[in-house]
Amino acid sequence: MSMARTALRANPLRSALTMLGIIIGIVTVTLMSAFITGLDNMFHATTSFMGTDVYYIDKNSWGGDSWARERNRQNISMEEADRLRTRMTTAKAISVNASEWNVVVRTTQNEVDGIRIMGVDADAEKTSSLTIDKGRLFATQELLGARPVAVIGYDIWDQLFHKGDAIGKTIRLNGHSYEVIGIAKKVGGMFGFFSIDHEVVVPIRTFMNTFGRPDRSLTISVKAANVLTKEDTKAEAEYMMRIVRGLKPGEPSDFSINSEDQFNQIFDKLTGVLNLIGLVITSLSLLVGGIGIMNIMFVTVKERTREIGIRKAIGARRRMILSQFLTEASILCIVAGTTGLVIAYTVSSVINRSMLKESDIKIDFSPLLIVSGLGISLFIGIISGLLPAWRASRLDPVEALRYE
Repeated sequence: MSMARTALRANPLRSALTMLGIIIGIVTVTLMSAFITGLDNMFHATTSFMGTDVYYIDKNSWGGDSWARERNRQNISMEEADRLRTRMTTAKAISVNASEWNVVVRTTQNEVDGIRIMGVDADAEKTSSLTIDKGRLFATQELLGARPVAVIGYDIWDQLFHKGDAIGKTIRLNGHSYEVIGIAKKVGGMFGFFSIDHEVVVPIRTFMNTFGRPDRSLTISVKAANVLTKEDTKAEAEYMMRIVRGLKPGEPSDFSINSEDQFNQIFDKLTGVLNLIGLVITSLSLLVGGIGIMNIMFVTVKERTREIGIRKAIGARRRMILSQFLTEASILCIVAGTTGLVIAYTVSSVINRSMLKESDIKIDFSPLLIVSGLGISLFIGIISGLLPAWRASRLDPVEALRYE
């Protein structure tokens, strides 16, 4: 290793230019991997508010490609939810909800559009991530009496009231007045648009009076009593819902049971494609860097042919010569990889503190990424230096001593 360091220091500019391809490749692959990991963490944090042990009985599947086949299904009603609630034995809680998208929320001074309104019942706090940060949730009289009260998400509170006093204030949802009685705790993820942060929650009866339509279908949320037996809860929910619907054995279900796992599976496929594309792009950069290392090692062997002859003449074996040049190539790549990791870490820190400061996405530069980067660098060094080192070890000492 000492001999390898001495050889590399003898030509610092050439060594630096040779390492440039590896440095660029390592910076690219680590930054892309860190960003995709951060994106994946953000997505799973976003979908976690649904609950891993909660199932959603809907008219349509969340799969995305079955709407045309399922649009003529019977809507899920409040009566069916009540009948299902009395039959379930493995559920911790069952709630009913409905939603309306693209609602305009106003105060006397501010306005926010594109908001989702959720109508919920008394058990919504048990089956969802709805947790009150300020104020309170709906009282029984408000739920049964369809009172015009609302709980607003964190982002709504920020945009309408600038995080000031909102309890007791009046907001208007598509022209209908509601009193704010609570502010939901911040969930985060997906910039808030797919969580409680960007929603207004009202009692389900109030929601149906304001936004109810004859063709509206409800969603039944079923939370398992035990996360270890959640599959049993899913099976029971499907079986009991078929009984509620009066379906005969062999008839296909005219409803869907959805869960957080469906979103995760779709997103995992997407990140798999992104990883594959990133691997192809960065592999090209690393290939160019590896070819540069191999080329410079061939030049090094050529320049030091007489030196190799002297070493062999005084007893150096082939494996010693092989180890010497493999070590030089490996050190070259390790130094390049370390430099690339330092640059990538610095860039990711700057991006996280500036461009992504207010975002839920963070570039996740993990220790595993550092180990992987160094491992890739070492692998490229060994592969790129193997052929030149093998050729050096096979030189005839007599011919090598004659080389000028």
